[in-house]
Amino acid sequence: MDHNRPLLNMCVIFTLQSFRKLILQEGEKMVLVWLDTPYNQAVYGLVDKLGSLVVRLVFLPFEESSYVTFARSASGDHKDKKKILGRRLTDALKLVLLIGLVVIAFGPSYSYSLIRLLYGRKWSDGEASKALQCYCLYVIVLAMNGTSEAFMHAVATENQLKRSNDSLLVFSLIYVVLNVLLIRSAGAIGLILANSLNMFFRIVYSAIFIRKYFKDSSSFSFRDCLPKGSEFLLISGAAIFILERTYLDRENFWSTFTIHLSFGLACFSVAAVVIYKKEKPFISKIIRFREHAD
Repeated sequence: MDHNRPLLNMCVIFTLQSFRKLILQEGEKMVLVWLDTPYNQAVYGLVDKLGSLVVRLVFLPFEESSYVTFARSASGDHKDKKKILGRRLTDALKLVLLIGLVVIAFGPSYSYSLIRLLYGRKWSDGEASKALQCYCLYVIVLAMNGTSEAFMHAVATENQLKRSNDSLLVFSLIYVVLNVLLIRSAGAIGLILANSLNMFFRIVYSAIFIRKYFKDSSSFSFRDCLPKGSEFLLISGAAIFILERTYLDRENFWSTFTIHLSFGLACFSVAAVVIYKKEKPFISKIIRFREHAD
């Protein structure tokens, strides 16, 4: 029994952590039911189902595989452990940042069009399209939080995990307060903003842990995680957003949407070529890793 006590302690820690994460994930729904109108509940449900597709299909599996990779690299006591962990953490954060920046650059400009195509004008002309625009910004902090916490949970000691759980409890309380305050003032958009702030606090906590972990090593830098050429994505996103505001006509939707979509595809193609040239070794590594996994 004494031999298994460390394992039991770790199981208890991760179980408590799962319960607290469940409160964070489901707490928003309880607040919606108690404090918001049926219309805002429907808007948030619609936007959450659309926005979480990227999270469920891309980020969640990647987060789970990243945790396994980090844990495997952290096991043992070989001399290059931090160098390997730093390289893999840099690659993981760079990839989720790249995907998140694509969502930020193009998502807000096509939120209205997507809801118009899927659900009709009744929903696209209301708050749903604005809420989906905000959700696109929420996606990138969600992705960064998932990967940074996966690293922290993979390499942290038992005491560090306990402190992480305590901080998660504090963030849960802040999150509930933000939900109550923002949902009354901004409806579904306020709920997305509360989620974003909560994820931001958790990212800061994980970033502090990561910085301390690599304080005696030069194998990791947050600056190296930013994809080269990402400014072209943001410039393209700004240009498309301006076009949507000035050109896309809700009364004459189909003819103007065709031009709007074509311009977006052209901007995406140019940005993709630029990023590929600047990050060719990194993208080739990701492709080789994917082929090896298949």
